[in-house]
Amino acid sequence: MKNPFEKMPTVLTADEIIDKAFRRAEKAASALTPKGGPRAKARQREELRIRTVSNVIRDNLRKLLDRTPGVSELPPFYRELVDTLVDRDQFHRSLAHVNWAIKTIRNLEQRYAEKIRYSRDPDEMSRLRRQFYGRVADVIRDIADDLEYLNQARNVLKDLPVVDLNLPTVVIAGHPNVGKSTLLRVLTNARPEVASYPFTTRGINVGQFEEHYLKYQVIDTPGLLDRPLSERNEVERQAILALKHLGKVIVYIFDPSEYCGYPIEEQTHLFEEIYSEFGEFPFIVVLNKVDIADEEEIKAVEEFVRAKGLEPLRISALNGEGLDELKRRVIELVKPMVEEQAKRIMEKELRKYREELEL
Repeated sequence: MKNPFEKMPTVLTADEIIDKAFRRAEKAASALTPKGGPRAKARQREELRIRTVSNVIRDNLRKLLDRTPGVSELPPFYRELVDTLVDRDQFHRSLAHVNWAIKTIRNLEQRYAEKIRYSRDPDEMSRLRRQFYGRVADVIRDIADDLEYLNQARNVLKDLPVVDLNLPTVVIAGHPNVGKSTLLRVLTNARPEVASYPFTTRGINVGQFEEHYLKYQVIDTPGLLDRPLSERNEVERQAILALKHLGKVIVYIFDPSEYCGYPIEEQTHLFEEIYSEFGEFPFIVVLNKVDIADEEEIKAVEEFVRAKGLEPLRISALNGEGLDELKRRVIELVKPMVEEQAKRIMEKELRKYREELEL
């Protein structure tokens, strides 16, 4: 699965599009060697200018529409992520305005080319071409705000996380600095930047690993703070989307040492929120940084977790303690889902192969 917006092109401003089209038209007219008398030569040059301006502008705008996926057709994860990052209604309106501009300019091209074709006065031909230029420039300037908005949206959407929506996914969750990025790095091939200050994870980091020829996907969510969803910022909403649409198993990390900057009370409160909202998912609860935490703090968190009917696992992502057991637990939960997915893919390929044989 690729970022569905990775091919969305840079959107030129209205003035850039107009200047580009007019320059191309003059270059094309200068390179033309028209035939016939003065009237025929003028007609060929002016019609070429009109056709060139129309083609250049429409090609640029059409490329934007063709390379921008329809939001309503995206998988739920990407659809809601787009809703989080941009105004979907404005996005659709702007694309509709671009489509309107394409059609309008095409109609103007046909109308003015026909007028020039039937004109017998070179001066009138020049006047009609300039009039066409003015009308086209007005159309493009009418959608100037839409072009600017689409380019801003493109700059955001091109950085959407790339995830394989077909793979059952393990989601790592917890407060900032509890060790999510470090755990992702040691479990998979991902290389997220790890720093020692809050909100180090900007967006969703994705990694994968293979075990006995089966592939597993792990994502590290941004830091989830303990407050209502309506108060969460853009990055936190991405984490909620990850949990909601991608997660098949949730690895929840506590930091009993409190070196993350959040007291145990806040960490347990956040766990309550996530567990009550996503309790239908299997949870693996890990206590990280046990190599530097007090035993009393560790046991307090373990008692809290066991009261939820879960068996916590002690780990140290930094020095590798407990990671083999964590990986075993993850595989134990996810392997049946991965095998089922592999079975569906194999059956699909076999059906395709049989259909080809029948042909």
